[in-house]
Amino acid sequence: MKTTIEDSNTKLENKLKEFEEAVEEDKSTATKIKVPTCDGKVSCNTYLRQFEAVVRNWREEEKATSLIAALRGEALEVLRTISEGSQDYGDAHQQHVYQAQLRNRKQRFEETLQQYEADVSRMVNLAFPTAPAEVIEQLSVSSFVDGLRDPEISQLVRLARHKTISEAFAYALKIETAKQASRGTSKIRQVKAYHGKDRMATANGNLADIIIEVIEKYKKGQD
Repeated sequence: MKTTIEDSNTKLENKLKEFEEAVEEDKSTATKIKVPTCDGKVSCNTYLRQFEAVVRNWREEEKATSLIAALRGEALEVLRTISEGSQDYGDAHQQHVYQAQLRNRKQRFEETLQQYEADVSRMVNLAFPTAPAEVIEQLSVSSFVDGLRDPEISQLVRLARHKTISEAFAYALKIETAKQASRGTSKIRQVKAYHGKDRMATANGNLADIIIEVIEKYKKGQD
């Protein structure tokens, strides 16, 4: 009887050991799986199910960082309410948020060049607070040019190779003014595009709430 009990205990311990090894293996391989990107084009619930399946065995900090890095386009704008309205993140984490926003920053519909240039300058300084002034200018120019809404203006400003964002902005404004003077703008097309943008913003409203809720949950898990 004693031998039988000992054999049973040994088998149980072996099973537990195998289970622990399997869990550790899952953790090591999970970090190699790429998190799916989120651009707001798929339903929120569908994306979050995919996301949770990938990060199931990750640490809470990794989950939050990965979710931030996975956001694209309209979905990335959600981070503004978090990064600008919360002081819970550390400096390094804040910089990661701003850098992700900067990579995806595009001039929005009906956003003037002045507004766009000012926001790009602000974001570059927040994303790279310790960078030398020369590097800040280079990053500002490249980010400004890459995100210009009009591809023709973007190409012309890029070819001009300006060294400061102020110069790039002035040149872009000059081109835009010349284009507007040479041809009238279509009010009908602008109204249609505006309403299309409104529909997209409404669709992403639910996405914003869910993303904020998920990130806040992961933040609490780190406390």
